[in-house]
Amino acid sequence: MTKMRIITVLFTLSFIFFSTLSTAHTNEKSAAQLYLLEDNKYTLTISLDVLNILNKELAINGTDIEVIFHLKYLSLTESRNLLAKFKKKLSEQSKIIFDGKEQSLSELSGFSVAQLRAFTRPSATLSEYSVQLYASGTMPEDTKEVKLRFAEILGDVILTVSKPSKALIIENTTSKGFSTSQTLLANQSFPSLNTFVEYLEQGFVHIIPKGLDHILFVLALFLFTRKTSTLLWQISAFTLAHTITLALGIFQIVTLPSSIVEPIIALSIVYVAIENIYLQKLSKWRLPMIFVFGLLHGLGFASVLLELGLASNQYVLSLVSFNIGVELGQLSVILIAFILTFWCVNKAWYRSRVVIPTSIAIALMASYWFVERVL
Repeated sequence: MTKMRIITVLFTLSFIFFSTLSTAHTNEKSAAQLYLLEDNKYTLTISLDVLNILNKELAINGTDIEVIFHLKYLSLTESRNLLAKFKKKLSEQSKIIFDGKEQSLSELSGFSVAQLRAFTRPSATLSEYSVQLYASGTMPEDTKEVKLRFAEILGDVILTVSKPSKALIIENTTSKGFSTSQTLLANQSFPSLNTFVEYLEQGFVHIIPKGLDHILFVLALFLFTRKTSTLLWQISAFTLAHTITLALGIFQIVTLPSSIVEPIIALSIVYVAIENIYLQKLSKWRLPMIFVFGLLHGLGFASVLLELGLASNQYVLSLVSFNIGVELGQLSVILIAFILTFWCVNKAWYRSRVVIPTSIAIALMASYWFVERVL
């Protein structure tokens, strides 16, 4: 068996292993963090194992795989309706209580249709089944005590209040009261270093392991050339472009619906992969096209960052650190690809046995994504 066959077998076994792993996980308790801030503001973050909750919500009462198959055959419209209904139910049935006066949570943000549909992809990982929803608002003047009661579908919820306090809220019960005077947090409680690290991590994980489409695009760029300088020109053009639209997109200066951006991102991968197959050297159109595609990928990153939200009073820092995380993720992909191919990149058969077959596989995968994202 040749080295290339061994690598192919190992890659296939790894794919099967991680695909299997992604559908086997235990049900985790839901968790929530309540921050009582200055100026009577509050924010609430709810972390939940969506796959298990949807299992109950959709009355499937089956395995994870059965839930995934159910989601897989939903149309885009059906997926949107399911998500909107799910978030509305959670916000209406969850209550925040100020000095005994009860009100529903504000509209929940976070958890997109793209995330829901990502559950059905072979690349889905355990971390993708745990999503976060966000609510924020203003407490009435002179509020002394805050309580929470969560929607029954969430089951038991572990609630952390302003970090020092923690409590378990049993299913369908109201939490104890939390004094606003004892738990009031100033905005300075979120130091710049923590913000930098958190958004750096989010940028990285949205490449590795969550950004398989972006990984394949970078791999397609890597495969095209054996010269470091040519690769750097391509990566630089891509980086500059997506940095521009990431900034423009996050501040809502330039926006496009994900229903347009995501299919075009898939097409960009197909285009680059096909060029790898038919071109022998860098064409004059290669760099401009990569720059244009980078602009679209940047809008994709912006939609992710919009869901996360920028850190209050630290907009530039969170934007920059997220982008650095993305770059570190891309560089990691290139480094791994280099380690796997450096021994054979100068072989006569490198193009015929590595570049072309891998580019064909990338093009086929991206074509499938395009169809899936259009339908």
